[in-house]
Amino acid sequence: MPFSSRWGRWISLTLLVIAFLLTGCQTDLAETMPTQSNTPRATFMPTATKTDTPAQSEPDPGEIPEPAEVTQTLTTQPQPASSPTPAPTLADWRDAPITPTAFSDRVVQIYEEGQRQGRDPHAFSVVGDCQSIPFVFMGPYGRGALEPDPAESQLWKAINTFEPSFKRWSVSARGGFTAASLLNPLQADPELCKPGETPLSCEFRLHNPAYVLITLETWLDPETVDRYEVYLRAIVDFIIERGAVPILLTKADSSEISGNRHIINPVITNVAYEYQLPLVNFWRSAQFLPNYGIDPNREGFHLSQAGYNLKNTLALRALYQAWTTLEGVEAEQAAAAPTPTQAPQPTPTPDLAVNIPECDSGCIFFGVAKSQDGAISGGGVYAYAPDSKSLTRVLGDGFDLQDVTDDSVRLLVNRENQLYEINLTDGSAQPLSETFNNLGQQTAYWNSDESEVIYLDQQNPLKTEEGQAYRFYPSALDERVYFESGDCDSKDYCQSNGVYQRTADGEIIRLEKFAKPVFSPDGSRVAYLNPEAATSDNFYHIRYLIVEDTQTGAASRRVLYFPDVTGFMVYADVMAYRFSPDNNRLFVLYNVYSEYYEQSLRLQTYMWDLQTGILHDLGSLEGASGSLSPRMVWSPDGARVLLFLTTMTEEGEYQISIYQTDLTTGERLALYHENFLVDSEYLYLTNLYWR
Repeated sequence: MPFSSRWGRWISLTLLVIAFLLTGCQTDLAETMPTQSNTPRATFMPTATKTDTPAQSEPDPGEIPEPAEVTQTLTTQPQPASSPTPAPTLADWRDAPITPTAFSDRVVQIYEEGQRQGRDPHAFSVVGDCQSIPFVFMGPYGRGALEPDPAESQLWKAINTFEPSFKRWSVSARGGFTAASLLNPLQADPELCKPGETPLSCEFRLHNPAYVLITLETWLDPETVDRYEVYLRAIVDFIIERGAVPILLTKADSSEISGNRHIINPVITNVAYEYQLPLVNFWRSAQFLPNYGIDPNREGFHLSQAGYNLKNTLALRALYQAWTTLEGVEAEQAAAAPTPTQAPQPTPTPDLAVNIPECDSGCIFFGVAKSQDGAISGGGVYAYAPDSKSLTRVLGDGFDLQDVTDDSVRLLVNRENQLYEINLTDGSAQPLSETFNNLGQQTAYWNSDESEVIYLDQQNPLKTEEGQAYRFYPSALDERVYFESGDCDSKDYCQSNGVYQRTADGEIIRLEKFAKPVFSPDGSRVAYLNPEAATSDNFYHIRYLIVEDTQTGAASRRVLYFPDVTGFMVYADVMAYRFSPDNNRLFVLYNVYSEYYEQSLRLQTYMWDLQTGILHDLGSLEGASGSLSPRMVWSPDGARVLLFLTTMTEEGEYQISIYQTDLTTGERLALYHENFLVDSEYLYLTNLYWR
């Protein structure tokens, strides 16, 4: 992601982890006429080579967000059907062995299937809450703070074999996580995970583990603690389907009901026995420790140092047992049975059928992207009539929108690597390219007089020394092309190496201290962020915005600082900004973000009048919509701004609602059209235009 250093971020997190442990695993999440040229000249960008800040105040750790700030987020998806826990296979879960004594045929089958799928046999991941982050769980082995007893020197083999996993921060283990969090895309790390990925699926893509240690210990709502089993089963099913071996651990406390009656431990034990999975009965072993392994000076949830050491020892033993047993079994049977292969299935080609919208006072055109657990595809191109509040699906699944002419007659759209011009006067489609680079958010646009299409071509990439172009920042300045360069793993999942400008004579210039530029409609002004303002001290958030004239540059530069935000690990980001049609105002989305929960707490909106210099506070919306790709658009007359915000229902569906700010009446963030677009898959808007 732009402006971030993952290692620097986790160094800061480690410094703050003691503060986390003092607060506990805080959470309440459950969970028209054509133009003169009907056939534009299409131009790909050919290969080229490069030539050549006040910090936010630290929050008070005592200021932890009230539960009301985060419970508005949502229960998580998916919502698996729960079945009652079957009769225990033990007379009492407390009698379960401390460490696995044998591995079932089921575990062997899971491991073999994982090897066929390509799981890394020498990688493990951790799924859990603040008691499972590497500062206290498994990580002590990786950094040398904890070592096996000399009597168990064989355990060093596991530490050496799985060394990268011991040193790694899993995206599936974090303070504030419950069993529900692992299945919620809203809870995924936005820097490392693709849109729509859950923390669990993201962890598999990033680390590809053959073993997963599950130590989910929190569920702070006694009225819904039964739902822990629903989500634990869904997590176990997910892991098994991917051929990784789940290793479950019981916990030492019973804090979920603030008493002595265990709710979570019986579920963990019974699920392990029902699925025939390895179980570490940490609770049973902790009974031999002072105060049963619980820190007597704290709230009864966190472990004492002796408790942490014991939990680490038991987990290491279980991992060693699983590894030495299963790798030997897999090696013998792999030689006897070749791995089956399947012929690739052809991808069905959607029909190119154009539905022509009717918008009496102009249309809002937008593209939709859908994510099936991080696999992103075009979700169609739409036209929304704001006066009638009617929605037309112009093009179906597989299509995305790149640009729209000012007269709203011609659309630039793509279906993966095929780029088309669509004419809405007759519904005709003209192919422009079959090697279009579709990985960035916008990789094609019209020049200022809409006579030429500028796009990125896979066969002739626009290269820099740091990578290749994957996103344009369109401007009315035809003599300059602004683009972002880096590497992309998939659609909308790219690592930036900087913003560049290509001049009229083909020179490539890297623009230092220049990120996420947005140009005014006439190209006279540009707003942007300074990437150097994102540091480990502020968790790589940027809280000020810069505007300058494109002709005079630094001599006209103005910096806008926004009001501070407070709260434990709460920071703010200048998330998005757009110029008004008259070029003189900026509408800004300011995201108040919790690094502890890794999600937005609220969206704050501002308007900066560039002529008077006045910053107008236009209100805020509570909730996590800032974590779900919010989009905004000005009306052509500059009187209104519409915000398209995604939320999630309790049933796990995604819904987009429209909010309006009317600058003539003073109406602020009023709900304009609720849930006008709903889907069971994670969806978000890509490019958005009001014509």
